[in-house]
Amino acid sequence: MIILLFLFIFAPLTILIHEFGHALGAMVMRATHIEMMIGTGKKIFTLTGRKWKLSLHLLYFLGAHTSCERQPYFSKIERIIISSSGPLLNGIVGFFLHYYIPLNHLMIWELFVLFNFWLFLINLIPYRIGGKPSDGYTILQLLKRRD
Repeated sequence: MIILLFLFIFAPLTILIHEFGHALGAMVMRATHIEMMIGTGKKIFTLTGRKWKLSLHLLYFLGAHTSCERQPYFSKIERIIISSSGPLLNGIVGFFLHYYIPLNHLMIWELFVLFNFWLFLINLIPYRIGGKPSDGYTILQLLKRRD
């Protein structure tokens, strides 16, 4: 039961936190449009605001993506800030839950905390899988570019 709760509730919530971190970074960098897509497959729910849009898809537990736009386009340092904001928010949430909220040793909360830390660390490692770059890969490519 704990594994199912983790896979269908807590892991997607952690991914939503990650994508919300990217969206917050884009808001701080004055993005004019931010779109968060949670999951894959048929779109089942959409929330829209003045500058943002959140779409939830049927297979909500399988990945996510945040995109943002602005004219003029973001500078290199602004793109680095946006890319690092997702993992950073996972690290902050993991740290906060681990150190400031008594978890009473509930396994599901421990998994939630550990998954936030895992997303924090794994997304800062530069890698590409199936053409999809990690946040760390994006940051590394931006740092290597000469602008």
